[in-house]
Amino acid sequence: MHSTYFLLLFEFFKTGLFTFGGGYASLPFLYAMSETYNWFSNTELTQLIAVSGITPGPIGLNMATFAGFKTLGIQGSIIATISLVLPMLIITSRVFKLYNKFSENKYVKSILYVLRPTSCALISAVGLKLFYSLVLNEHLSFASVDIKALLLVILLFLITFKSDRTPIIYMTVAGAAGIIFYLLKLL
Repeated sequence: MHSTYFLLLFEFFKTGLFTFGGGYASLPFLYAMSETYNWFSNTELTQLIAVSGITPGPIGLNMATFAGFKTLGIQGSIIATISLVLPMLIITSRVFKLYNKFSENKYVKSILYVLRPTSCALISAVGLKLFYSLVLNEHLSFASVDIKALLLVILLFLITFKSDRTPIIYMTVAGAAGIIFYLLKLL
């Protein structure tokens, strides 16, 4: 049990240390945790993302709290949350003074320029893995494709290009579709 506490602390400290680009940038780390430690499944990871997106507060912090709770209860949520925030506090307190001094430095600008697309690529990779495991059900045969999930993904993807709405609209549409699909399954 003590090793699980340490692993939780280590994994979320590492996530907080190497996550750049917002809460969704922590998804590759969470996905790796789900595969390595079986603390939560891919389905639970999807639920974790949805719950974190609709609850108040920073998404990355909400995900850490929820993942920690899923792993070790309240103690796990406290450990995961503190472990995620601690590197940020240490680095921010040390770097803030240096940033003002070196903000126009070409090397600093180059590093920040490279971090943005890298974060985007990591988030996209996790999105593709989740799409593969949830919509295609980890098989490439047409018979195993979840048609309702695929249609919902396509619909939401098209809506994002046609309108400039907040993500809450898309989450509401997806949630309503999930409820409707669930109720239709009961009939």
